Amino acid sequence: MSRPSSRAAHAAGWMACVCVLWSVCATGASLEINPVRLTLSAAQPVAALTVRNAGTQPAGLHLQVMAWTQVDAADHYAATRELLATPPIFTLAPGAVQTVRVGLRRAVDPERELAYRLYLQEIPDTAAPHGTGVRIALRIGVPVFVPPRAPAAPLVRWRAQRDGGAIVLHAQNTGKAHARILELKFLSGSQTVAEATGAYVLAGQSRRWQLAVSPMPAAGAQLRVSAKTDTGDVNADVVLE
Repeated sequence: MSRPSSRAAHAAGWMACVCVLWSVCATGASLEINPVRLTLSAAQPVAALTVRNAGTQPAGLHLQVMAWTQVDAADHYAATRELLATPPIFTLAPGAVQTVRVGLRRAVDPERELAYRLYLQEIPDTAAPHGTGVRIALRIGVPVFVPPRAPAAPLVRWRAQRDGGAIVLHAQNTGKAHARILELKFLSGSQTVAEATGAYVLAGQSRRWQLAVSPMPAAGAQLRVSAKTDTGDVNADVVLE
């Protein structure tokens, strides 16, 4: 992965402390969660998450911790006891705030970053009056990372393949820490031919995007990946397979 720019490094600093609001229609919950991701370590095995109910109705929530991997370039989750989140169930009155503590229950991996998601699942209110709109229960996933003991950084390698009328773009992270891609553009010369939503690429794992492109470049064409990540801007040339 190329060297980060100072602008992107500055952006990563303020993004780490921003408070994000999730809401679902007038009849659903509105929650403010800060921070939007957590990092645990041997030196700091416990971290705090602040949850505020910004809505007008009480919100019941329960917590679920999942181990996070990427298999066949897609996200997969499995229940785990390697993290503890408490309190596991709580109710927030409108305007109320709850501190959630997340603790590491295993040893830090000496070489590879560990990845988890803490899910906050809204408990549906079965006593809510009918006819007030569609009720959708919130499910919010907060990334939790545990860096290895050894210094670690992402190292993303890119490949592009023709697939009918689309291009499949592969990102393989051979580094030992995750890469968080905020924006992704695919260029032919100076022209942007496709854009994709951002994603995480976990340590030692991969991600792919299917990009609709018209007209389709010929096989062997040299294209460019331009990505903004939370550690800097990345530009890589790829040959279309």
